[in-house]
Amino acid sequence: MKTLIVYAHLLAACVAIGLLLMQDLALAKSRGKALPAAAIKDLTKAADIMFIALIVLWMSGLALVLLGYLENPQQYLMNEKLWAKFTVVSVLTINGIALHYFSFPRVICARGFLSIPGFEQILVALTGAISSVSWLFACYLGIARPWNYTVDYSYVMFIYVGLITCAFIVAGEILRSMRRDEPPLLTEQASLNSSQKFE
Repeated sequence: MKTLIVYAHLLAACVAIGLLLMQDLALAKSRGKALPAAAIKDLTKAADIMFIALIVLWMSGLALVLLGYLENPQQYLMNEKLWAKFTVVSVLTINGIALHYFSFPRVICARGFLSIPGFEQILVALTGAISSVSWLFACYLGIARPWNYTVDYSYVMFIYVGLITCAFIVAGEILRSMRRDEPPLLTEQASLNSSQKFE
């Protein structure tokens, strides 16, 4: 039974990571321009599958924790890497809600991502960076067996925050590059939208 749960856990993570990378590649290629209907359909389908994968990840993960606790009730929950992984997956889940209700509608808007106000562009880029880092790091923690009972929670989270910081910098540079390449009309429209929002 445990082997099947581990298999489901790994399969959900692999599906989610594969879809995540394909989504990121497709959005990078669009350079902030309006997406065609077929691309929007593919992104919507991928988002739905990732949502299911996240549910499977939580259910299988909790089942594995329960089995581990029953096997070794005195020591299993003392593994600080385990609590760090739960923290990362919790951040991933909360960020996923923000992606679904805030970022995704702005990415697929009719006039393109670069037509939305600048502050919203930054928030979309940040949620995307958090998503990519969190999924990849959560998967890494799942296989980082040498860290079991050997590393502190603060050490793992320090690395996680450092990776997110690097991802923020990369996302900012990509956004800046997109803005440099955008037509002047979109720049003016985004500035106008931003100024109207704060009036």
